[in-house]
Amino acid sequence: MAEIVLFPLLQVIFEKVTSRVMKKITIINHGFKEEIDKLGHTLQIIQAVLEDAEERQMKEKALKIWLTELKEVAYDADNLIDEFFSKATLAKRQTNLMIQVIDLIPSMIKPLSGYIALFPKLKEIRGRLDMLAVQMLNFNLKEGFVKRECDDEGRRQTGSFVIESEVFGREEDKQAIIELLLSNGAGVHDISVISIVGLGGLGKTTLAQLVYNDEGVEKSFELKIWVCVNQEFNVRKIMKLIIESVTKHKCDFLGMDVLQSQLRHLLHGKRYLLVLDDVWNEDQDEWDKLRISLSDCAKGSKVIITTRNTKVALIVGTIPPYCLKGLSHDHCWTLFKQRAFACGEDNPNLLAIGREIVKKCGGLPLAAKALGSLMRFKREEGEWLHVLDSDIWNACQGEIGILPALRLSYSHLPSHLKCCFTYCSVFPKNYVIKKDDLVQLWIAEGLIKSNDSARQSLEETGNNFFNNLMWMFFFQNVNKGDDGCVTECTMHDLVHDLAQSIAGDEFILLEHGHLPRQLAQTRHSSVVCDSELHSIPESLYKAKKLRTLNLLFPRGNLGEAPPNLFSSFRYLRALNLSGSGIKRLHSSVSCLISLRYLNISNTLIETLPESISNLDYLQVLNLAYCYDLIKLPMRLARLVNLRHLMINGCDKLSHLPDCIGKLVQLQTLPIFIVGTGNYQGLTQLHSLPLVGELNIRQLENANSRFDSRLANLGMKPKLRSLGLSWRNDHNDLITTNNHDSTLDEELLENLQPHQNLKRLSIEGYPGKYFPRWIGTPELPNLTNIVLISCKRCEHLPALGQLPFLKTIYMLEMPNVKNIGSRFYGRVSGRQFQSLQELSFIDFPNLEFWWSMNMKEEFPSLVKLTINKCPKLKNMPCFPSLKHLELQNCNEMILRSAANLSTLVNLVIDVFTGRLVLLDSLLGNNPHLMSLTIGSCTNLCSISLKLGGLTALKSLTIRWCEELIYLPQEIQNLSSLESLEIIECHSLINLPEGLGGLISLRSLSIENCNNITSLPMGLQHLTALEHLTLMYCPSLVSLPANFRNLSMLKSLYILNCPEIACLPEELQYVTTLQNLEIHSCPAIKDLPAWIGNLASLTSLVISDCCNIISLPEGLQHLINLQHLSIRECPRLENRCKKYTGEDWPKVAHIPHIYIGSTEPRQHGGASSSSR
Repeated sequence: MAEIVLFPLLQVIFEKVTSRVMKKITIINHGFKEEIDKLGHTLQIIQAVLEDAEERQMKEKALKIWLTELKEVAYDADNLIDEFFSKATLAKRQTNLMIQVIDLIPSMIKPLSGYIALFPKLKEIRGRLDMLAVQMLNFNLKEGFVKRECDDEGRRQTGSFVIESEVFGREEDKQAIIELLLSNGAGVHDISVISIVGLGGLGKTTLAQLVYNDEGVEKSFELKIWVCVNQEFNVRKIMKLIIESVTKHKCDFLGMDVLQSQLRHLLHGKRYLLVLDDVWNEDQDEWDKLRISLSDCAKGSKVIITTRNTKVALIVGTIPPYCLKGLSHDHCWTLFKQRAFACGEDNPNLLAIGREIVKKCGGLPLAAKALGSLMRFKREEGEWLHVLDSDIWNACQGEIGILPALRLSYSHLPSHLKCCFTYCSVFPKNYVIKKDDLVQLWIAEGLIKSNDSARQSLEETGNNFFNNLMWMFFFQNVNKGDDGCVTECTMHDLVHDLAQSIAGDEFILLEHGHLPRQLAQTRHSSVVCDSELHSIPESLYKAKKLRTLNLLFPRGNLGEAPPNLFSSFRYLRALNLSGSGIKRLHSSVSCLISLRYLNISNTLIETLPESISNLDYLQVLNLAYCYDLIKLPMRLARLVNLRHLMINGCDKLSHLPDCIGKLVQLQTLPIFIVGTGNYQGLTQLHSLPLVGELNIRQLENANSRFDSRLANLGMKPKLRSLGLSWRNDHNDLITTNNHDSTLDEELLENLQPHQNLKRLSIEGYPGKYFPRWIGTPELPNLTNIVLISCKRCEHLPALGQLPFLKTIYMLEMPNVKNIGSRFYGRVSGRQFQSLQELSFIDFPNLEFWWSMNMKEEFPSLVKLTINKCPKLKNMPCFPSLKHLELQNCNEMILRSAANLSTLVNLVIDVFTGRLVLLDSLLGNNPHLMSLTIGSCTNLCSISLKLGGLTALKSLTIRWCEELIYLPQEIQNLSSLESLEIIECHSLINLPEGLGGLISLRSLSIENCNNITSLPMGLQHLTALEHLTLMYCPSLVSLPANFRNLSMLKSLYILNCPEIACLPEELQYVTTLQNLEIHSCPAIKDLPAWIGNLASLTSLVISDCCNIISLPEGLQHLINLQHLSIRECPRLENRCKKYTGEDWPKVAHIPHIYIGSTEPRQHGGASSSSR
């Protein structure tokens, strides 16, 4: 099944041998030039027919062998060219004469000796390539890509008929599509087009069939037409099939005009439903030709297309695509069981294994049916276990051709995407792939060619490749960042199986101690380091031609990367040691002359060897979150090919090396530290084509206003986030006017970024005034702004007119006394029209917040935080505010807040008054769903208006030491699901009204010193799932009637020294799963009835010194998975493994923790899951 795709690799090699650099190298020696020219010529000849060879390899064994040999030569040539270029760079450094090579040829004798050593290799490779070119003539290969049409019989053909009783789990999807079909209107289009998209084998066609045959749909359309399109989108053929479907006669028309006339005549004035199944066409013009012929119809006509390509759906659809999801495990099991077992067959062992096998399907009904058919005639348990332990692709290969639909998706890809997809097989299953890392790896491997015509960078081209694969559903579980861009994804297990089957021996995944025998052909490998495999296996060192090595460590403890790693794998392009725990990197890393990608992020490394500066090809150096890293190599500026230097999270870095500005390809530099040296200033940023995020630190070191102007930030259109910070060590500036802030203000003025910027952060700014560019129209695209410790500023910048601004966060601005017109900008129009979140924190002198246009301002604000603003007594009106946090504020601000009526979440924290004004605020917000009241030291009682909050779901009251009681009206909170009462030491009793909380799921009472009992109404909390009682020293007992708590899952009793026993009726709560008892010395034993708690999975007993034995009933708890006993000396002795008196009672429990942090596991009850 392995497939060879070489066109992208040969294209890369051809570009290298014909490059200007190669011409400069070879011009000094005629023999070299002749060999290189011959090599390039032969490559060009082979490239001309290569696509035809790749297309035919699966049917012609000899051709595949030829391609295999060609691949070996190509890789060897690629490695040799890297050596050429590396020696050229070394020669240039040693002689400094390479720039004037033609005039100074005699001076090149010494560096030329390095090339001479490579000459035999070059001749040998060229000879092998010539031999392959001669052999190529035997295959009669055609130039260019020869598209091979398969006949109709070879294609997948579908019709509209379906047996609905054999379809499971698609009821909701069916109803959703029917609702779209029966809805009125097509918007600006003549007909509505509904696209069903998803991975091959997911059931798109089946869903369309279900909808097509629905009785309600049948009555709603005069005509129903089904056409199976397949890969070729032939408009003439599709029109003929539509005509034949309507007339029920063969269509013999040939001309397009006649076909159009006939089709428009047949559809004229009729409401029709057309299904186009399995559409692949991405050509908008072809679709438009068909659409025009379909448009002469009655209103309400609909077209359904099924496709596995989101791009197709976006081209043809008039509404957003309907993305079909996988089936549930139960529905897949039903499909599998229907095919794998005869009616009435009952084999418990096979049924159990079968359920595990179905997990391989990943929700794909086609896979469930195929696997079920495979197992139908296998009745030996060993045969089923073999399938369970095999990749699904290998399990079914040669028997039923599992999931040809997925293979078809791959076959439809162009060569460059095939290579990129196959490369993903290097990752383990379920591995979270970071998109940027993947694109950088593709680039390092040479799988991405720059698109000069589109003026795209390699990264932008790589992003397009990623998107194309994502639209074809080769990636799933896609996560996006705040900007809507994809950040990470995974691969469906079956898609991963497909990638591995295509990759063959070239890609090897080492995990669970699995070590393949044949490694000579391996080029890419991931090693999953775990308890069985905690370092690089010795056998892997046989893979001398390795190009990618990923060491994946769940818990990093490598210490130092072994030096033979670098000497053994000289041709590595990518090395990933992220999270490995290495503290040192050996200087022999410079042996990796071809290395493009080095990831040592999240490690303990402190310094890097200077020899890293000799890695001439290095494009990516990822040091992110190396918290101990204190410096970078001094000669880092030598790495002229470096494109990405990730140093975010390297907090101990105090300076950068000199001459960073020489890295003219550097796109990623999240942190730039302004130094005091001549080559460490802002001018170093001038020529860097930075993309994404830039944080400039230690701006107090900037030499001059001229320096900042040369930073050239305004000419960096791809910067999206900019942080500017000064060291925050100028507290004295608040109280003195001796500091001349003019220089800092001019500096900030000159650092004006490009208008494409979306996020801006300014911290520690010592100036008095913000620059004019912070606001519209200079930064119209800002979405987030952060201002921290701008201590001398008296006024806020004009932000009100920024049309896309969503978040403002401001902290520690002591000189701001009022918020007025400057903040709002122009008075006309709607101010802050897109603002959603606003935070003012630590404004100790802020007194007044002016309102300009009443309800015209802040129309979209949903979250407001005001903290440490003790003088502020008012705030404007916010028509859409949902979340309000008021902390450390003047109580009078509650008067303004009382005008709000849209709140959903409210936090009142650290108020010194009695919160009299809180009544109005609660009364005006009946839709409140979450209320937190905390650190209100003088609060004696909660407002009676609390009872009117019938929508409230969460109530938290904490650190209110004077609170005496809760109102009886709490019983009206019928929607309340969570109640927390924490550190309310004056509270003695809880109201009986607590029993009215019919929706309460979680109740937590913590650190309430004087609560002596719980209300009897507790028995009425029939929805309660979690009950926590913690540090309640006066609590004597629990209510007796626990029987009604029929939903209780967790009970935690911690540090309640007066509680002497568990309630007797707890034994009837058979839903209880977790029970923890800690520091309850009055409890002397566990009741015998604990064996009745059949659902118990976790039991924790700690610091209960008077419990000396376990009850016999414990051994009846067959679901108990975890038992922990700590700080109970006598009980620990009785539970010692094998020798303790109580050991037989607990021996069946898989995970036992006795007096230590390490679990003890027993072979009789395995905890591992497949």
